[in-house]
Amino acid sequence: MAHVFRFFLPTSSAELAVDSAVLLASDDAKRLHKVLRLEAGESVEVADGRGRVFVATVVNPRTGEVVLGEEVLGQHPLVPIRVLLAQSGPRADDAVEKLVELGVAEISPLLASGRRRDARTDRWERIAEGAAAQAKLAMIPTISAPVAYLDALVPGAIVCSHEHDDSSLSDALAGLSTPITLLIGPEAGFSDEELGAAQQAGVPIVRFGQTVLRTETAAVVFAALVIDRLSSR
Repeated sequence: MAHVFRFFLPTSSAELAVDSAVLLASDDAKRLHKVLRLEAGESVEVADGRGRVFVATVVNPRTGEVVLGEEVLGQHPLVPIRVLLAQSGPRADDAVEKLVELGVAEISPLLASGRRRDARTDRWERIAEGAAAQAKLAMIPTISAPVAYLDALVPGAIVCSHEHDDSSLSDALAGLSTPITLLIGPEAGFSDEELGAAQQAGVPIVRFGQTVLRTETAAVVFAALVIDRLSSR
């Protein structure tokens, strides 16, 4: 069976209805026509970004006009996990892409002491939309404004550290309810002061194995393990 590509409609789109004609965003229309080379009569899927997905038929590949068919039921919700990333640059972009593919609900820059530069959340939003379409999510995870480290030490938070730990992941998750907030440090790791603040706030600190993971790897591994544990509850 041929792969059916999914596109998210512009956020200004009205309520969707079967047999209605809609236009894809201009960038998606260009991709449909020039990259994917889809032709009139071929099928795609379109999502409204609020959880509804429809099969659609391409009417005009050049303009991105499609006509909606039946609704695709049984869409999965996003996982109630918020990931806060203290890294920036290309590695942060990679982490955002993979976290979206995993289906986490929210991603934000984390303002930790070792952060090198500001994150471009507008770029993260574009990456998130593309990754959500590729992963066939029904919703695009939220890219939120930067969060100060101390403000992130809230109930439901877990700190990922390669220097220190005071809890296993199983123990850290045992007493937490969703949504869960995962704090991923910068390349140099969290400072002693930041780790001490987490302990004072009662936020568990977790590490994985004996090796030091790159920050983008740690973010994806951390989120994937938490998703797996939540699914078995």
